[in-house]
Formats: sequence, structure tokens, C-alpha cells
Amino acid sequence: MNTVRSRLRWVSISQIVQLVLGLLIVLWAGSYWCAHLGQTHLVVYGAIIHLYGIGLLSVSVVQLVRLAGIDYNAPVLIVQHELQSLRKLRTMCERTLLFLGFIVWIPFAFIALRAIGLDVWLSSPATLWWNLGVSVIIGALVIWLSYRFNHKFEHDSAGAALRAAQAELDDFKE
Repeated sequence: MNTVRSRLRWVSISQIVQLVLGLLIVLWAGSYWCAHLGQTHLVVYGAIIHLYGIGLLSVSVVQLVRLAGIDYNAPVLIVQHELQSLRKLRTMCERTLLFLGFIVWIPFAFIALRAIGLDVWLSSPATLWWNLGVSVIIGALVIWLSYRFNHKFEHDSAGAALRAAQAELDDFKE
């Protein structure tokens, strides 16, 4: 079980990195939209990014709590069940964040463009709507493909460390 615990530390480390990234995004986006309260489109850009950061934080916290709750002294079948549950959670979270990533890049890009002097919303609002429409369509297609090739997506979204821990438990059971 020590090997399983060791392998799952890498999962925890990746979630801590994601948590820090989410926290940085939340802090930056929150200060961004608060600094632009007089300009609705900039508040919306910042709020969307802020919500994405909160999503990253939430996903990380939930997975870290699940990881911390694993009782390594429990019977192997129970630990296997907990890891399978964590794997399903990770797959669901990956799909959600993947789809949202197809949308959240737009406000990131438009904020970056504004930083160099081009306010896309003021110069061409249709650009935002076209980008949003195309992003939603591509995001939906990618999500559909993730279900179509579910086994591959679940395998990849679980991560090598979690797969290795599950394989270790399978060997331990035999």
C-alpha cells in the first residue's frame, strides 16, 4: 500500500499545482473586473475568467479531499472502489474544464488585445459572437468525441499516477 500512496502523491501534487493556478487566476481576474467596473464588457471578461478560476479551485479541492480521505488500511476492494470513484470524478472534471477552456480563451485573448490597444468589443462586437459560436461548436464536438472515444479519454484523463496506483492494487489483490 505504500507504493499506492506514493503514486497518489503525484496526483495530489498535480492538484496542488492546479489549485495554485486557479487561485492566481481568481486573484488576477477579480482585481481585473473590479478595476474596470465602469466598462461592462471588461467586467464580463474578468468575471468569466474569475468563474473559470473558481472552477479550477473547486475541482482541485474536491479531488484533494477525496485523496486525503482514502483509508490505506481498508481492504483492497474498498481502496480500489475509492480510486475508481476518483477516476470517474477526474474524467467528469476534465470534460467540464475542457469544454469551458474552449470558451474562456476568448476573454483572455480580448483582454490581451486590449492591453496592446485593441478593444475588440468596441471595434467589432461581431468578432466576439463569431468566436464564441465557433468555440462552442468546436467544444461540443470535442466533448462528443470524448464520449465517442470514451475509453481513451478516461485513460488519459485519469493520469499515469492514478493508473499506476490502480494497477498496483490489482497486482496486490492477486
